[in-house]
Amino acid sequence: MSSGRFLDKSLKFDWFFLVLTLALMACGIVLVYSATVNEDSVFYESLWFRQILYFVCGSALATGIVFLKLDWLKQLAAPLYILALILLCVVLFFAGDVVKGAGRWIDLGIFKLQPSEFAKIAYLLTISYWLSRHPVSLFKLKTFFMPFVLFIVPFALVLRQPDLSTALVFIAVTYVGFFFAGLTLTDMFLLASPVLSVLFSHSQSMLFQVLWGALICAVVFALFRRRLPKALTIFFLATNILAGYASSMAWNMLEPHQQKRVNTFLDPMSDPLGDGYQVLQSLTAIGSGGLTGKGFGNGTQTNLAFLPEEHTDFIFSVLGEQFGFAGCAFILALYALFLWRATSTCKLFSDPFITLMVMGASTIFLFHILVNIAMTIGLMPVTGLPLPFLSYGGSFALTCMVLVGIIMCMRYQGRRQ
Repeated sequence: MSSGRFLDKSLKFDWFFLVLTLALMACGIVLVYSATVNEDSVFYESLWFRQILYFVCGSALATGIVFLKLDWLKQLAAPLYILALILLCVVLFFAGDVVKGAGRWIDLGIFKLQPSEFAKIAYLLTISYWLSRHPVSLFKLKTFFMPFVLFIVPFALVLRQPDLSTALVFIAVTYVGFFFAGLTLTDMFLLASPVLSVLFSHSQSMLFQVLWGALICAVVFALFRRRLPKALTIFFLATNILAGYASSMAWNMLEPHQQKRVNTFLDPMSDPLGDGYQVLQSLTAIGSGGLTGKGFGNGTQTNLAFLPEEHTDFIFSVLGEQFGFAGCAFILALYALFLWRATSTCKLFSDPFITLMVMGASTIFLFHILVNIAMTIGLMPVTGLPLPFLSYGGSFALTCMVLVGIIMCMRYQGRRQ
């Protein structure tokens, strides 16, 4: 039982997790500084100083969240979700601040708010609260109705901006949430199979056609093993077959700039001075770093402005050029420890709300890490997903710190129950 004081001395914070967070923040500030060191501006107008301010503000938010009771968080779920939808509608229908053809920000004067970042947190809180009270099952399709409604509205609004990469974060959070809300691994495979059918059948190469055939066989085996109702079995089979033949339709649904990103991902040299330029420069920067890098602030691709968006989307390329393989390995180790420590919270409690919140927050971090790094080394098309704690950005820095506060809140408040 808590004594009612603001801080119960019998309870301890996860200091190791806090140290990992501070280490990643410090690395981010150093990298932003090194990527923008040649900019001619006074220090209080520099990007690295602004990043420090964002982290300070985010730390204050995280500290406040740690001491919020779990019941308060559950009560805030619906109001925050509604507010997030309102902000997304403001950006979509009232011409939010447009950058590079996409309206994703609300200009507040001293700060540009990106509602989709706020929506991630609001959605995580809402879907976690709902799934913790209402488990899902493929044998009871009605259990998916409300989670689908909660998901599709913010997903569609973000996708319409257009911001496909951020919209995919909502899918990742929902997918992981379904697993911890009662679905089996076989169920998860069946849900993902139509998307895999689209990916495998899009290419006319023999390899991908064989992969698609193998996927259909795996779906049949999974349906036989799961013994779902006949109607649902037919639905999954039909969906996979139709998805395969409708892959060209899915391709045409992409925005022109998204199609270009996929094409240049498959062959960056097809447009080395256009859409393939970013990937080629990123690979050059990372490869030139070698084992130990060229040294702090000495990256030629970065300092001579060959590498675009070096302080945001391609901050990992800056890391590879200036600190080499050793620097990249160090950051990846920090990320691994950070995610391990975060998810270890789930082992301490049996509360499904805590599990869903922690795993959802960890999924957001992991999705950003994998997609951003894969993009910079040419394993995925170029997207606008920043790298947690390292990339410059006010809204995303605040999002990262709020998620840290949520994870620490789950551990601290869980002990108080």
